[in-house]
Amino acid sequence: MKRILFLIPIVLLFVSCNKNDDADLTFEEVIAQGGGFEPTTTSEQPVDEETSVEIINGEVWNCTTVTYDAMAAGGGNSGFPLFNPNASVIYPGSLLQGKSLRQATPDVIAVERAGGTISYDLVNGNLSSFFTVDRVTKSSIGNAMNQIIANSPPDLPANFTFNYTQVQSESALALKLGIDYENAFLDIKSDFGFSTGSTYNRILVELNQSFYTMSFDIPTSLDGLFAPSVTPADLAKYVYEGNPATYISDVTYGRIYYMLIESTSSYTEMDAAVSASFSGVVASANVDISGHSLNTLSNLKIKVMAFGGEATTTMLTIGESNLNNLVNLLAESTTISTGVPISYVVRSVYDNRIVSVQLATQYDVTNCDPAPAGGEPPYTAHWKGNVLSRMGPVGAAFSGEGTEFYLINKAGDQYMVSNVGSLEGPFPISNLGTGTPPFNIGAACRIDGNQVASSWTMVIDVTGSQYSYLRGDGSWSTQITPISELAVGANPFALNGIGALFFRHRDPNGPLQRWVFNKDGTHYALYRNNPNSFGNVNEVAGSGWQLPFTPEKVGAGIGFFLGVNRFFIVFNHTGTQYAVHGPLYGAGQESIGPFDL
Repeated sequence: MKRILFLIPIVLLFVSCNKNDDADLTFEEVIAQGGGFEPTTTSEQPVDEETSVEIINGEVWNCTTVTYDAMAAGGGNSGFPLFNPNASVIYPGSLLQGKSLRQATPDVIAVERAGGTISYDLVNGNLSSFFTVDRVTKSSIGNAMNQIIANSPPDLPANFTFNYTQVQSESALALKLGIDYENAFLDIKSDFGFSTGSTYNRILVELNQSFYTMSFDIPTSLDGLFAPSVTPADLAKYVYEGNPATYISDVTYGRIYYMLIESTSSYTEMDAAVSASFSGVVASANVDISGHSLNTLSNLKIKVMAFGGEATTTMLTIGESNLNNLVNLLAESTTISTGVPISYVVRSVYDNRIVSVQLATQYDVTNCDPAPAGGEPPYTAHWKGNVLSRMGPVGAAFSGEGTEFYLINKAGDQYMVSNVGSLEGPFPISNLGTGTPPFNIGAACRIDGNQVASSWTMVIDVTGSQYSYLRGDGSWSTQITPISELAVGANPFALNGIGALFFRHRDPNGPLQRWVFNKDGTHYALYRNNPNSFGNVNEVAGSGWQLPFTPEKVGAGIGFFLGVNRFFIVFNHTGTQYAVHGPLYGAGQESIGPFDL
């Protein structure tokens, strides 16, 4: 207890010293403690890029996703956007805390104010275009603005601005709106966030009509901001290191429409529809659009934030069935008296410079183009440019279940996993099963094919001289057997080695069949198990395979069923190309290719 009592005077002394320190400061020193603002930068740097293949409406598209680190300046000469036009702190001359400028509604500096003068920027014969108040408050400034507007002609300038841009993430949307994603965007996300449930393309449209700008005369000294009763200690409650003092020098009034247009149509189609619908409004004092172009877009959704005009503030979502609501909203007539604050410019008390704050985010931009007409089926089209660049040539391959395929490199120590529009890996061969792999893999075949959930997979080593199995439970067999023991009778490839295996047939009541190719890829024979035996040996060149390779040699392959039809993916001997063989058009055996990896 004695220790606690001893500490109390020390704490009181510390607090007292701090108060005395603030009391000893001058206005200039308090403002200097807050300081000014660091310069902002604007940049967009790609930091990552991924390629993929998407199947869209049954067609193959090559997609590139680029991740950007983006930085932009919020505020500055163009002003901070205002998504709450009724915000009580936004008026010419308002004092704001600098560290809060990223918020949707900044924090104020609540001290008594000196007087000031406001004016507007229209030169339209108004003899009362400025007004001086004895003390700057929201109410006195509001009254001064009403005095100016009441004497202003009702005509509006035809100064619409129209901008639109593609956005692919909510963080990118926030950056385009000029607001901080972590702070201000959360206030509008519920009304203006992305729709889910479909794969949408999105365009942000901004229609801005500035009626006039009210400006606060720039003070030439601190006496022009603070009442005589204010002390430096009063100001120091709000201004300190990291929280500079600022004031609103200009507020622009008018009407603004933000439209987030979402559609499952392509971006090219959306771009054309938006341009055709809105490009004619720039030279007009009123918006007159036709909804016909937008109505051509598929699964259309338009989220609208409208500030100003007769409706003052509107939040709504529009679809194809009520597109006229948007046309009617934009066509509403308006007068100068219906303008609301849509943006504001902030200056630093420290040096009267216009303030910008740094906005930073990371977002993805994905662009997709139709795959060139090469004839690749959608099950393999995404291999082009991805297999060789990421893993190297293919030395072995086998199917999983359905359209899942496994591709193994020439060294037999890495593999990739493919499905429609997806290609993962490469992974080390040890990840293919549990336990230790018996060897590096030079050939493989899922002996029950791709139409069963579980199957053993036969694997041949890279020399083509021995074999083992990956069991149906995913574990490696510990038994390694010479290929000379693969058949009850003679094995025609015992000396040269086996270089490729293709699944051919599965009969629940009889033998399993696979095609077996020699190590050179020049000859093949049909292999049956139960009993284990080889059929006649045939040459690949000039055979019914009709492979489009030069030379016509096989390095690996996959046999698989799609419904009742059996197909083969055949890789050339160097592992750099493949062809597809089977009843390509419903009847007859043909080969198409070669296709690059």
